Amino acid sequence: MKFVDEATIDIAAGNGGAGCASFRREKFIPFGGPDGGDGGRGGSVFAVADRNLNTLIDYRYARRHEARNGEAGRGSDQFGAAAEDITLRVPVGTIVRDLETDEVIAELLEPDVPVMLAKGGDGGFGNLHFKTSTNRAPRQKTPGWPGEVKKVKLELRVLADVGLLGQPNAGKSTLIAAVSNARPKIADYPFTTLYPNLGVVRVAPEKSFVIADIPGLIEGAAEGAGLGHQFLRHLQRTRVLLHVVDLAPFNPEVDPVAEAKAIVKELKKYDEALHAKPRWLVLNKLDMVPAEEREARVKDFVKRYKWKGPVFEISALTREGCEPLIRAIYEHVAAIQAPPVEDPDVRFDEPVIEPPKAFQETRATRAAKAKLIKAAKEEAAVASAEPPAEADEVRPAAVAKKPAAKKPAAKKAGKADKAEKPPERDPRFDPLP
Repeated sequence: MKFVDEATIDIAAGNGGAGCASFRREKFIPFGGPDGGDGGRGGSVFAVADRNLNTLIDYRYARRHEARNGEAGRGSDQFGAAAEDITLRVPVGTIVRDLETDEVIAELLEPDVPVMLAKGGDGGFGNLHFKTSTNRAPRQKTPGWPGEVKKVKLELRVLADVGLLGQPNAGKSTLIAAVSNARPKIADYPFTTLYPNLGVVRVAPEKSFVIADIPGLIEGAAEGAGLGHQFLRHLQRTRVLLHVVDLAPFNPEVDPVAEAKAIVKELKKYDEALHAKPRWLVLNKLDMVPAEEREARVKDFVKRYKWKGPVFEISALTREGCEPLIRAIYEHVAAIQAPPVEDPDVRFDEPVIEPPKAFQETRATRAAKAKLIKAAKEEAAVASAEPPAEADEVRPAAVAKKPAAKKPAAKKAGKADKAEKPPERDPRFDPLP
């Protein structure tokens, strides 16, 4: 299947149906009143990512996508039916842009999550909608609202964790075939790879990452040399770039250092953010270098290239050095994918103070309250009866030890007499003679 990563299409949502101005006309009902229904809603245009697609070739030839209009309202209180929505299925990683404003409408990174691209028009109002107590025979109605019409550009950027970057015939396709189940075209001439290839690298059970191989990049790609740098967009979502360098070029006059510097220069011309991504140096085709010359050639290349980052020496054909490379890549990708540990917010750690509840007095609380009041009164009486110690030292002993005054006994006796005296007889209750 042909790989297509760009397409321009026209989308049009459906218009809303018009409202209806109608009156109920029935035998023996002289004033039936309005019965015109509202129009139906027009269909909308949605886009959804499909994990089973990997190209936009379906939209290279089908350029116009329209939704149906809503039905118009009818009499007898009949509302128009809403039109069905249409869904455009695109590969995961597709970016939808408005071609006129260059605004990003949606970026589809999760499969089976619909995103609205164009909204359908709402239906118009029938005269039933305008009926009031003062306007019993309305004759007004409104047409349906038009749906949105847009010209959009679909741009596919593959979702990969690792991207391969290098000159043609550097061994990128051989490397992706050696570490994954991808089977790209491999040949002994440049520009064998004409479109990106994806491969899933299995490090261990439930441990894997996705690697992307793009066509080779040469000096002058920004001016259109070779295949240009149009495929570099597929590396913008990667987390690390592997710069593959051929240490044993077919032409001995070719300098690998100059070619590597040219690749970095083209990368910087295309996008500064892509140039700033983590980049590892992978020196390939060491199986074609004599064993006694490998170490010296690698040191010479790194010294002349002035490279201070990670360096991996491999042979993609014999898989020599590939295992340490893929394990290092997985550890790097897993560390980036791990969710960061957020600092706890102290505002949410404080206990929630609930408002005090209404106090309900019971028999037990009343008894406890009475005991507290009685004890407080006793303590106050004792404190008032006993003067301070300093006052006892200054005053004479007779004054300090003044006995408490006693009540006269006569009063007590009088109270006793009053208590023992019988009540007087009321003559009103005496018997009659």
